Amino acid sequence: MNIFEQISRNFSDGAELGPTFPLRHISGLLGRKYHVTAVKGAGTIRIRPKTSDAQTFVDIFRHKTYDLSRWPQFRSVMAAYQRLLDAGQIPIIIDAGANVGAASIWFSRQFPRARILAIEPDAENVALCRLNTSGLPNVKIIEAAIGSESGSVSLKNPTNQAWAIQATRDEEGKTAVCTIPDIVRAEQSPAKLFLVKVDIEGFEDDLFADNTGWIDAAEVIIIEPHDWLFAGKGTSKNFQKAIGSGNFEILIYRENLIYIRLHSQK
Repeated sequence: MNIFEQISRNFSDGAELGPTFPLRHISGLLGRKYHVTAVKGAGTIRIRPKTSDAQTFVDIFRHKTYDLSRWPQFRSVMAAYQRLLDAGQIPIIIDAGANVGAASIWFSRQFPRARILAIEPDAENVALCRLNTSGLPNVKIIEAAIGSESGSVSLKNPTNQAWAIQATRDEEGKTAVCTIPDIVRAEQSPAKLFLVKVDIEGFEDDLFADNTGWIDAAEVIIIEPHDWLFAGKGTSKNFQKAIGSGNFEILIYRENLIYIRLHSQK
């Protein structure tokens, strides 16, 4: 990207997200750890200059990656959400690969009476996620990886980007692995799974390898597959097998596959 394209993008970001958002470049030049900025739809957030943090908020609050209201199926999603509330249940949203909290903020706005469980394994990302969601009482941070069974993983970041943390099963690993059934169970009744967003840099291979009964409880599953990143390893194969017979409609937006449960029409 040349300087003119960068300037144009900064103007666009400022217009769409807020005038102080492009000033992160100045914070970077000044050596600040965080750039504090107000983002339209998100409130006041912190991002690390010269990292992928800014692009995460661009994707979610400018390009509206997780905005389900763009689809006609949104009516059925909201109907399912309301049915849970009317039954006295708490809709649970799992943000697997929460990074710095942008998606959790988005879901907390779109579904304000849901409880968002933000799952993130990287300690630095977790610290920033806590800061960015501190004003949202319906967001809970869980510092862990998410997989098909409990255990531990080691983490690596080959590109040194905040959104590129990769997990590998490792008995000596220092990061715990939690499962979706376990974290939903820990919330206790009347909590009920509603939506699962998965962006875990290839570890979806592990998540969907076993113990996938929770799929039948979810109204919405949003996943970014990573076959493009791990060519020849088939990291989406287990996911395809697990969800292939499910009663879902499939939508595609940007990098994500969006599965919305199909209910019979009366």
